[in-house]
Amino acid sequence: MKIAIAGAGATGSFLYRLLSDRGHEVDLFDKKPGTKCGLSPCAWGTSRGFTECIRASGLEPEKYVLQHSDYVVMDEYTIEADLSTFDKSRLVKDLRRGSNIKYSFLDRTRYERIIDATGVSRNFLPAIEDDIILPCVQWRIRTDARLENRIRLGGIGFAWCFPLSGHEYHIGCGSLLSDPHQIVEELGWVRNHTSQGRGNIVCTCAGRIRLTGPQYAQPFVVDHGENEIWGVGEAIGCVAPLAGDGIVPGMRSAQILMKYWENPDGYQEAILRQFDWMKPEREVVDKLRANKRLGMKDAWVLRKNSRRMAMEVGLREARVLLERLG
Repeated sequence: MKIAIAGAGATGSFLYRLLSDRGHEVDLFDKKPGTKCGLSPCAWGTSRGFTECIRASGLEPEKYVLQHSDYVVMDEYTIEADLSTFDKSRLVKDLRRGSNIKYSFLDRTRYERIIDATGVSRNFLPAIEDDIILPCVQWRIRTDARLENRIRLGGIGFAWCFPLSGHEYHIGCGSLLSDPHQIVEELGWVRNHTSQGRGNIVCTCAGRIRLTGPQYAQPFVVDHGENEIWGVGEAIGCVAPLAGDGIVPGMRSAQILMKYWENPDGYQEAILRQFDWMKPEREVVDKLRANKRLGMKDAWVLRKNSRRMAMEVGLREARVLLERLG
């Protein structure tokens, strides 16, 4: 089978490694990077399951983890957590090892199967009717100040500051209601620690994140007769609608694709089953978008989301934080 993967980000590169290790010949396509790290958008934080996924690709996860954090300050609440930041650029380069990435037009007629791993672009699958796209901005800064692992909620989104290695930090913001640049400016997280000789900006970029959820991002597979298009990762909504994390869900979707390689119906069912927890998260996001009243059931959704990411958020705290998210 002639196979092409469109999109050489974390999910596409991970799938390339799984297929290559099983002896498949795969052409990997991508657009030319316009950022210093070669990724858009970059991401540094990861959740539970990262270690298992990286080992499944034949790599050692410890090689990529930059720093562990046992807490996160979410607004004024200090919450126990088990979070890590990792070197995504280095990981993706290692996953691509042995590939000759094609920065050119992908001729569909040359391939029997095309994997759409183009993320938010979803270039080869039909458009999503009720898509939710979160604009975000990001900075990597270097400063002598010691900054906390912090999240600030608001604007149906959040701002974050995650420690990397040494005196480097990743700061970013995504919002459906407000200008994320303006939010970060008002917080002063970049300005206060890079002006007047306090530090410097290493790089900055902007991007978009799909918060749609797989239940609303169907179809995952389209048969054109001469070839098939199979979606994976963010292209089919495998990103947590509340937290915006898609590294581990994207890699897990690639593993599911491998398992159901000859069974498109089984693949769709398995994706929906694996990520059934994203549906109630999407419903909470829809309530926030419609400015509807949130209840205890919605607070339970946030609490379950937090536990999935190894954060211990109490029910009362979850309700307060959810109200602030809007």
